[in-house]
Amino acid sequence: MQKYSLDVIGTHLDIYVDITEDISSLFESIWKRLQDFENKYSRFLEWNWLSELNTTRRGKLDIDARNMVEYAIEVAQNTNGYFDPTVGKRLTELGYGNKNNQSVIATKEAIHVSENWDYRDIEIVWDDVILHGDIELEFGGVGKWYLIDVIKGFLEKYPRFLINFGGDMYGRGDWRVWLESPFAADEVIGLIHLLDDFLACSAGTKRKWGNHHHLIDPHTGASATEVVATYIEGKSGISVDSYATALSVMPWNMACEVFQKTPEITGVIVSKEGNIFQKEGSRAEVFE
Repeated sequence: MQKYSLDVIGTHLDIYVDITEDISSLFESIWKRLQDFENKYSRFLEWNWLSELNTTRRGKLDIDARNMVEYAIEVAQNTNGYFDPTVGKRLTELGYGNKNNQSVIATKEAIHVSENWDYRDIEIVWDDVILHGDIELEFGGVGKWYLIDVIKGFLEKYPRFLINFGGDMYGRGDWRVWLESPFAADEVIGLIHLLDDFLACSAGTKRKWGNHHHLIDPHTGASATEVVATYIEGKSGISVDSYATALSVMPWNMACEVFQKTPEITGVIVSKEGNIFQKEGSRAEVFE
C-alpha cells in the first residue's frame, strides 16, 4: 500500500493506492497540480487570480475556473440559492479566518446580505466572468471536490485506491468508512462501503467560532441550525460536495424534499433533533 499525505487549500489530504510499486513521481505531479490550483484560487491568498477578480470585478476563465463557476451557478439555481458561491463574504463579516474570531460587522442590518446580492450577480460573457453589485466569488463549496475529481484522473489506471480530503472521499474498490456522529466526535452513527463512489460529509460542528459555524444560510446570513450533518454519496465529486453544503443550510423539511428529488445523489442527512433521513440507493449502514 502506497500512502501520500500533504496539506493544501487549508485541508489535510491522504491518498492510498493499493500497490507495491513506487509511484512517488506520480504523487509529485499531483502535488504540483494542487499547488498551482491553490495559488490561483485560494481566497486566503493575496494577489492571485481570485483576489484580482474580486478587486477588478472581471477575469478571464481558464478551464478550471469555468467548470467551477458554471457548476456553482447551476447548483445555486437548482437549490433556490441555498448553495451560493458568494457566501464567503458573509463568513468574513462573521469573523471566519479572523485570528481574534471577532465579527467584522455585527449590526442587525448585516444579517440580510443575500437580499442585496447573491449568485445571480455573477455573469459569464464568452471567456470572462463579471461580478456585479458588491459580491465576492469563492470556491469553498466546489473547489476541494473539483480537486478530488482531478486526483482521481491521475489514478484511473489503478484498481484500488482511496482519496481522503479532510473527510471527503473517493474510493475505488471496496473501502469501509465510518460515519462520524455530529453530536460526539468519538462516536459513529454508521458505516459505508465505498465502491467506486464519492462521499461528501458536511457538519456545522467542524468549523465553529463564537456563536457561528461555517455553514451559512444565504437567505438569512446566519449559521444554519436545522440540519446538523450530511453524508452524500454519488458518482461526481463536485456534485456530492455542492449538495452536501446546500442541504446543510436548508430547513429540514426542504432538505428532505430536495434530497429526494435530486437523482444524482443519495446518502444520509441528520436533523438537530437526531432524526435521520436515508435516501433509497444509499450504501450506508446506519446504526440504531
